[in-house]
Amino acid sequence: MKNKRRFFLTILTVLLLHTSSFAQDYHNGIGFRLGGIAQGLTVKHMFNERSAFEGIASFGRRSLLLTALYERHNPVGDVAGLKWFYGGGAHIGFYNDGYHYFYLKGKHNQPVWIEETRNEVGLGADFIIGMEYKFQKAPISLGLDIKPFVDINSDFFAYWDGALSVRFTF
Repeated sequence: MKNKRRFFLTILTVLLLHTSSFAQDYHNGIGFRLGGIAQGLTVKHMFNERSAFEGIASFGRRSLLLTALYERHNPVGDVAGLKWFYGGGAHIGFYNDGYHYFYLKGKHNQPVWIEETRNEVGLGADFIIGMEYKFQKAPISLGLDIKPFVDINSDFFAYWDGALSVRFTF
């Protein structure tokens, strides 16, 4: 009887220590990236305390942008749950742009309506730097980042992007 009780207490202690050692971190998070160009769904998987993968699915005006990022996380002082991170990755974008505009033409400045539609697939490189806070007593993390990226279509485009991410963590 004593051995069973001792075994049970040992298992309980190990489980509690294991749980408390990971209390400030999480393994997976899913939520929304709000604001910026690449806003939409975000998924983050922590490989360990410092390495993570983040995927972003952005839905824009007639477009879909899928981004994959590798990130390095570092603690900020002694603040439990607060980390700063940086990283990089790539994206693929599917664009169905529709341009509608008019201009004045001719001697009498008659308006001419122009409608142009162009479908493209674009590839590009992404970079990210930001901060993230994982609440200690709630399964929620908040992140604030800047994510510049370059888009290589028929032309070269560069963008500055930034957003607030809210994730449910588990």
